[in-house]
Amino acid sequence: MRVTGQYAPLTGILIGALSGAIYWLAVQIWPSSVAVILSMGATVLLTTEFHGPATRLDLLGRVLCLLIKYNALMALSAAKLPFVAPPNVALALIMIAGLAASFALLVAVMATRAEKAAPKVGSGPLSLALLIGFAPAALLGIPGLIGLAIALLVGLGFIAFFKYKKISAGGDRLDATQLVTEVCFYLGALATWKYV
Repeated sequence: MRVTGQYAPLTGILIGALSGAIYWLAVQIWPSSVAVILSMGATVLLTTEFHGPATRLDLLGRVLCLLIKYNALMALSAAKLPFVAPPNVALALIMIAGLAASFALLVAVMATRAEKAAPKVGSGPLSLALLIGFAPAALLGIPGLIGLAIALLVGLGFIAFFKYKKISAGGDRLDATQLVTEVCFYLGALATWKYV
């Protein structure tokens, strides 16, 4: 799925809401591990775009990221929110925040692309995208903000890497940026949750 512009984080929020809803519905019937896999499958179907045959390294990287994402989400399924919420809503909110942040960072990467043919994202639309995409993390308290900080650092790393190597940030690289920053959000939140 290719999403551009300042409203891309809204797409992340919608996809996060859908994956969170699938998790919440599925966990009513199956164990959390099955519900997480079903939710992840929905996210992959909605966010992955294939641009021809992937190299083995690309495929391995995606599989590794998905395995890490699965394990992080499984561990986060026991997370407690800083406010009272119905059972199993915490993971749905974590998914919304992770996907919204990763799509906002995707817009930031697109805004810094040097390719002449790449659509340009102005500072106003970029600011709006970052505001929309980062806001859900605040609902999670300190773990959400730490997860956001880690994802932001990784997103800035992607920007620096693409500029330093002078390579285009298109297609598969944008997909990888979204997936890796989402996974880093979950890992940052997970690392913090046991301390709060």
